[in-house]
Amino acid sequence: MSASPAQGRNPNPGIIPPGSTYRGQSYGEWGAQWWKTIFSIPVVDGYHPLISGGDFEGEKKVVFLAAAGGGVTIDVTISPGTSLFFPVLNSECSVFEPDPFHGDNEAELRACANGHIDHTSGLIAVIDGVPVQDLAAYRVESPLFEFGPLPADNVLGAPAGTTSLAVDAGVYLMLAPLRPGSHTIHVGGTFDEFGFTIDTTFNITVE
Repeated sequence: MSASPAQGRNPNPGIIPPGSTYRGQSYGEWGAQWWKTIFSIPVVDGYHPLISGGDFEGEKKVVFLAAAGGGVTIDVTISPGTSLFFPVLNSECSVFEPDPFHGDNEAELRACANGHIDHTSGLIAVIDGVPVQDLAAYRVESPLFEFGPLPADNVLGAPAGTTSLAVDAGVYLMLAPLRPGSHTIHVGGTFDEFGFTIDTTFNITVE
């Protein structure tokens, strides 16, 4: 299932190995795309995937997943040949946002984003009942990127049209296309400094 030529050395078949590129982008570049895309989604009737969890369209036939707290279960249907990219835990800091997600330059943004990931615990990812091995190896940081222009009713509560430089850090997984049928993905972990725990099960149907 892995698209990597190093499949024989991949401890997690079906997951693109860290350090490799997939469909033209590195893990860090996909992480930046995850944030740019999720920030482009307006809040509708109180719903937003960054708050409630959910799935949202990426590019190059990659669907993004966002987990949430509270032990939620989310049903997702995708077409064959679709890859899934999602964080176990991730953090983003920008020039626009206030502390504790603020930085004035790239070095400060990197320190900010990585600082939040440094203070996490209990990270887990289980795919179809099989725990992912060596999650720490999938920790990445993004290039410096720009999000926006933000839509009206954006999740940051910013004026429409806002743009900002930002940096992301997190533990991400890129899944090669799953076989048709039903699958489960469970991810979780705690941001110790905020006392906030992610705990989400995705029921994936490929049809």
